[in-house]
Amino acid sequence: MSFNRMMANMMAGSSAKVIHGEVIGNVDPYMEWIKWLSYVPEFQKVRIQELNSKPVEELTLEELDEIRSYNSQIRMLELFKRYGTSKISQDEYMEVYDFMVNQSIDELMLSKLSSKELKYAKAQIQHLSQIPSEELREKVSEEQKEENYATLSMVDSYILHIVSRVNFARSMTKLNSEIESQLRRNDAMAQKSLYYAANPNITK
Repeated sequence: MSFNRMMANMMAGSSAKVIHGEVIGNVDPYMEWIKWLSYVPEFQKVRIQELNSKPVEELTLEELDEIRSYNSQIRMLELFKRYGTSKISQDEYMEVYDFMVNQSIDELMLSKLSSKELKYAKAQIQHLSQIPSEELREKVSEEQKEENYATLSMVDSYILHIVSRVNFARSMTKLNSEIESQLRRNDAMAQKSLYYAANPNITK
């Protein structure tokens, strides 16, 4: 058992939430799971109605999996809403935690966006990935505010999810570069100090 799962198991039944996944800015994975599990796009509603209208014996294995996945999402949404409250059992608490660990929020997002939305998202992500770092950082920071995130459309929420990673990666690249530069300066100063210590008669 991993340390994080051990912690989740210890916290199960309490009012604390053990969150698994990337936390970048003010939007944590829990908020994203709630938003995306709550959302049922029109094309998915139509598809589920179509499948539910067919006799069970006529459903293919793939269609049964679709229905099962949809019903699982409804169940998980209810458990997520109770996660970290007194209204959830220890087993249900761990079910939510394991769901966050084993399921992909990215795949859930992609499954709920239409082809038109995906094309729009791709174009926006490409554009935002090329704008100056400061401009991107300001945009991400503003949209990550909880009150703003709640009003974002689903496609814009997906775009924010992806470009937040771009912004984070840029920040880490800059940080690593700054650290490496400082290490090089420190090494140079240390070498210089050692040189003068070994040669005290040399004028600095």
